[in-house]
Amino acid sequence: MRVGALRYAAQVLGPCVLVQDCSWQHRMSAVLRMRDADGLTWFVKRFRDRDRYDAELLAYRDWVPKLGGSAPRLRACSDSLATIILSAVPGDPAPWPAPDAGSLSAAERSAEQAIHRRAGELLRAFHAGHPTGARGDLGTAKVAEFDQLRPLAEGPLTEHELQRARAAVAALAGIPCAGLVPCHRDYTPRNWLVGDGALSVVDFEWSRLDVWVSDLARLHLGVWPDRPDLREAFLGGYGVRLTDTDWATLRGCAVVTAVWLVIKARETRQASFENASRHALARLLTTDR
Repeated sequence: MRVGALRYAAQVLGPCVLVQDCSWQHRMSAVLRMRDADGLTWFVKRFRDRDRYDAELLAYRDWVPKLGGSAPRLRACSDSLATIILSAVPGDPAPWPAPDAGSLSAAERSAEQAIHRRAGELLRAFHAGHPTGARGDLGTAKVAEFDQLRPLAEGPLTEHELQRARAAVAALAGIPCAGLVPCHRDYTPRNWLVGDGALSVVDFEWSRLDVWVSDLARLHLGVWPDRPDLREAFLGGYGVRLTDTDWATLRGCAVVTAVWLVIKARETRQASFENASRHALARLLTTDR
């Protein structure tokens, strides 16, 4: 994968050098930081999974431009190689928040809240990129999504866990889907870059049209249980207060997301991530939020 990505980079960028291999541990894609002859930095991303290529390409063409300079721009793509070339945005992944706000100074706590408030603002802009009309019963759609995942989850999760998870998703029955919007679906600090006093969003390979609260699921699973202050900052940036219906929808969407995360963690042999996802799922199944 890396060799093909380097060759394509040379075709598009001309003389260039590899600065860093930024590929994730799961190796589902090769991500290379390149520098061209003019000193500009570019990222070359080659996918193993064609669906992920198609999803990210659609996002960069149709939805990401709504974020302006707060996201990379698409320079080039190759369907035959399932490869894209993106501009660089400044910064490093936002630090994962401290689990205990009480251990932070007032300045540190304020800095974390500012990052999450800005992340909420950017997500609202992304969701505004391509809104659609109502799509019927949300519960039916989410149960169908869960049932597609279930065969893959039968190894990592017990039958009892799966039955309880499906019941939690089925509880969405009767909730109307207000509409579908472009959703990132992996909206966590690891995909927010902080630099030069600004926040940028990257990695849109899991994006698709979905109900808007589904983009809160990763934060609801991994950040907000211990940091309600960051939840309030984020929702303040987004400009919304969650209604009882929103909370019920978020819980159902988060259950589906947690099952999906367990599957992906098992497939990529990330044991600690699998355990964390199972723990988050267990918490959801024993609370009403």
